[in-house]
Amino acid sequence: MRTALERRATELEVPRRTGALLAPAPLLGGLSAVLVAAAMLFSDGSSDDPLIWIGGLAIAGAAVAVVAAAVGALAVPALSTLGLATVGSFAGLVVWQGLSMLWSIEADRTWNYVNRSLVYFAFLVLGLAVGTIRRSPRFAAGWLAVVTAAAIGWALLTKIFPGLSAETERVARLNSPIGYWNVLALVCVFALPLALWIAAPRSRPDWLRALAVVYLYGALVALLLTFSRGGVAVGIAAVALWLAIGGPRVESAAALGVAVVPTLVVVGWAFSRPGLTKDAEPHSLQVHDGRWFGLALLLGGLGAFAVAFGVSRYERRQPLSPAWRVRLGRAGFAAAAAAIVVGIVGLISAGITPSKVWHKFNEPAASPTAVSGPSHLGSIASTSRWNWWQEAWKAWKAHPALGTGAGSFELTHRKLRVDGTVATEPHNLPLQFLSETGVIGFILFLGIALAGAGALVETLRRLTGEDRLAAAALVVALFAYVVHGVVDFDWDFVAVTGSAFLALGVLLAAGRPAPVRHGARRGVLAVAAGAVAAAALYSLVSPWLAARRVDDAYAALAGNNFAGAVSDARSAHNLNPVSLDALLAWGTAEAARGNDAAAGRLYTKAISIQPDSWRPWYYRARLIDNIAGPKEALFDAQQAAARDPRGLAGAYAASLATAP
Repeated sequence: MRTALERRATELEVPRRTGALLAPAPLLGGLSAVLVAAAMLFSDGSSDDPLIWIGGLAIAGAAVAVVAAAVGALAVPALSTLGLATVGSFAGLVVWQGLSMLWSIEADRTWNYVNRSLVYFAFLVLGLAVGTIRRSPRFAAGWLAVVTAAAIGWALLTKIFPGLSAETERVARLNSPIGYWNVLALVCVFALPLALWIAAPRSRPDWLRALAVVYLYGALVALLLTFSRGGVAVGIAAVALWLAIGGPRVESAAALGVAVVPTLVVVGWAFSRPGLTKDAEPHSLQVHDGRWFGLALLLGGLGAFAVAFGVSRYERRQPLSPAWRVRLGRAGFAAAAAAIVVGIVGLISAGITPSKVWHKFNEPAASPTAVSGPSHLGSIASTSRWNWWQEAWKAWKAHPALGTGAGSFELTHRKLRVDGTVATEPHNLPLQFLSETGVIGFILFLGIALAGAGALVETLRRLTGEDRLAAAALVVALFAYVVHGVVDFDWDFVAVTGSAFLALGVLLAAGRPAPVRHGARRGVLAVAAGAVAAAALYSLVSPWLAARRVDDAYAALAGNNFAGAVSDARSAHNLNPVSLDALLAWGTAEAARGNDAAAGRLYTKAISIQPDSWRPWYYRARLIDNIAGPKEALFDAQQAAARDPRGLAGAYAASLATAP
């Protein structure tokens, strides 16, 4: 008779029957790796176009995983209560966001936002499937390390060869391949625990540990060249958490120290070069400074590799005794505490009090040029975030139960903004979900975060050895994602959010019993999964096709093909009945071919779909102005101005009010 321990070991192991060799788990693991690479390197920021094929593959892969599990070809992880609560909260949030289309003030944007959430849920399901594979935390952490290294390398290459990125030639802040510097900074923060996971353990080959230090060095250089204050702060917190839950601590601190020295030297020099740190500098200067930066970066990397390799070999020959490890740990803790105390005393002696910091944080936004470059790292102004947070809070107070609809902050912002900035998100994920999905959506969002945190603690307690260390690196990356979301809009970027939820799924399932289940209703479950996936794919593609038809309509208008423009716009409306762009393009096409009555009806329909948007009111005002004159158009213009007083609508209404 087998012992309880032997039975437990059998439960934890994925079955190895001959049929298991044909199981889809390895294929899904490969698909997940490809999707993470595609999301990180080719998602084009928050663009909807790449999301179609990246998200479509993710949804198809998730459907395959569910169908395979339903027919008994794939193991199903027995999630803990907290794990089930995490997955259930996410599913509930997706459903609630979909329902919010019924009352959303910007239903077309809500549909697009629901589609992003569907894609992220598919990444989570894929992660659950991959988590049933043996050594899944190591696989996920290793692949994420490779992809983040590629993204960081790409970003640094755009500084060396500025012609690789038109955006880098215009804006000094490092942002490729993500397209947004703060999210690239978060990618660099993801790399920090992953690099330390590779570099710290003494069981690694010397060359691999040294290479990991170079990876860490590159991530630190790229992080500082994004000039992202939130990224740097979250990076410090991530390293601190790694030292608390990862390890070994002394080796991690040593790797960090070896990487920091060349980082400070190279970045310190780079900050003095206008071709690297100032916007819109001449191309020749960018090329000149970029070449020298490439040389400095290479020399710093070679130095980091040589020192790390030498230290690793010396440590292998002369390992530290336990007593010395304790002494060094205490010394490091004391040094960190002393640095914090000295920093606080220095701030107080310089007259920087909490009240002054708060005043500086919420003061009106400075001009973009005033906060660009390395000086941005020393600024404590919120750069309009405080205004956006207040706008989101006011929107929630006006709609506390249901919110204004997922993804609808732009209309709230245009109505309440106090300056000329335009924002589509409040740069604070918890506040955004509270404002847009109300109390219910906020509770579901908190359910993902809190239940997920508890489930990750269970994972760290459950795993041992290399799997536990890899899981710790992924947990730190997820921690960084959550904290960074308090000051930015990371949900819009599949590069980080898709990767984060796939890692979460892996960690929820890793080390859990994963039996292959058979049941009488497995065919029904397979059909249901296929139907849900088909509906999700239709939901993903239909608005995208509608947007393409709108583009075709305006192209036809530019070519004076008015009938073709009407046809394309009508097709766009049929594909996406809540699309404001489709109705406005249709109305514009009708007006262009002289059918003013039809144009007026279409603009009126657009107003009925989105009465809180300034655009349909503005379009109808322009039509009435052309037909009957400014006095007749003034009411519609004023309605548009009330919804965007500091934008084009406000200026147009003012011009009509003063017209003779």
